[in-house]
Amino acid sequence: MKQILGRLWHVAVNTHKTGVSYSASVLRRKLSIVTLMAAMMLGVCTSSYAEQDHAGHDVPKRDASSKVYPSRAEQGVVTPLAPGATLHKMTLSHHELEAWSFVPKRKDRIEIENRSNITHALYVTYPDGTVVNLEIQIPGDIVSWTVPDDAEGEYVFRCWIHPVIRANMIISE
Repeated sequence: MKQILGRLWHVAVNTHKTGVSYSASVLRRKLSIVTLMAAMMLGVCTSSYAEQDHAGHDVPKRDASSKVYPSRAEQGVVTPLAPGATLHKMTLSHHELEAWSFVPKRKDRIEIENRSNITHALYVTYPDGTVVNLEIQIPGDIVSWTVPDDAEGEYVFRCWIHPVIRANMIISE
């Protein structure tokens, strides 16, 4: 790609040395070459996801259950709740965290279920600026966050992939 951009830059710089009509036709040819290369690359990328391999054998379909990094819930990793803590549930629908009706307290666990058809990567920003990544969350996954023992103030939930997703949670004890 650097070579292509370099050649296009060379053509643009040489515009002043030759005639505009000559450089425009060269530029048009270069652009058509770039377009053809992009089409070839797309053809290669889509063929790697074909339902049959080159020998004609069926390729297993890739779905959420065959992801490379299964969530902690799928791995069976369960951390017991702290004494007196409550489990709260939140829902992530497409590009927003739905409103919740609970009042979070210190040590409570909050589970967030991804009910959208897209992957998310949630994180929580603490009042002191600390950022805690929750996990990459494919559709149907549940991630959880435990409110810290010393929590107080505003905690902000965001998505690395979709910055429009934002929810502020106030915790006071």
